[in-house]
Amino acid sequence: MQEKSIPPQKPLVTYPALVGKILAQQREARGIKQGDLAATLGLSQSAYSRLESGDSVLNLSQLRNAATQLGLQPGQVLQWADQYEARLRQQGVDVISEKPDNPAAIAIGLGLLAALLMSAR
Repeated sequence: MQEKSIPPQKPLVTYPALVGKILAQQREARGIKQGDLAATLGLSQSAYSRLESGDSVLNLSQLRNAATQLGLQPGQVLQWADQYEARLRQQGVDVISEKPDNPAAIAIGLGLLAALLMSAR
């Protein structure tokens, strides 16, 4: 009996996770604690943490307020997200709108995203 091989999973990143990671990077670069930024948005630290991780989706008001607190324009954040999306796609990572039921592919994609963000510093 022959075993079926399982094809390798293509790495995935959700667009909300991409935006969240950019906000996290910018927040950390400015020495702002997650809880402090959350409070300015009227959120708990855990709710804001879910936004940065992509587990929850930022609404436009939250994006605008977070960007403003970081001294950025919302358009800058989205422009960076689009640039990272293009670079991730070049590396074979799919950037998708919603969270799929594939945690392994997400973990791989987030690892590649973290490497890109670290190289941008």
